[in-house]
Amino acid sequence: MRLKVHITLFFTLALAAMGMAQEGKDSFFRKQALKDAIREQSATYATLEDEKDFWQDQNQYEKDLESKDKDSYTVYMNAKRSAYSEHAELCGDHCTHSDFYYEQASYYFTYIGDKNFTKEAIAGSIVQVASPRSF
Repeated sequence: MRLKVHITLFFTLALAAMGMAQEGKDSFFRKQALKDAIREQSATYATLEDEKDFWQDQNQYEKDLESKDKDSYTVYMNAKRSAYSEHAELCGDHCTHSDFYYEQASYYFTYIGDKNFTKEAIAGSIVQVASPRSF
């Protein structure tokens, strides 16, 4: 009987520790995404080639994270989407960013972390922006 209590206690503590470890990992990737977003939104580059290299490295980091740890990647990307959305609201017309930045921002804005969405739900969430028309 006493052994069952010890085993039950051990498994309970192990599960709690695993939950805390996952929460710590989620917190790390959330903070990392915010830190990365701030750096990306305020960065200046000496040349266009330097900026292109930076964004290629950033994309490679995200691809590596996705392939190694899908859950952490989802946390990271959701935090990135939030940070970019918040920046866009604060930025208004007074901010100027490069084409590389806006291309990456559009990727974060359209990122959908939950792959269980139906095609109809995804299509319903897309916002279309009208462009000027020539007559």
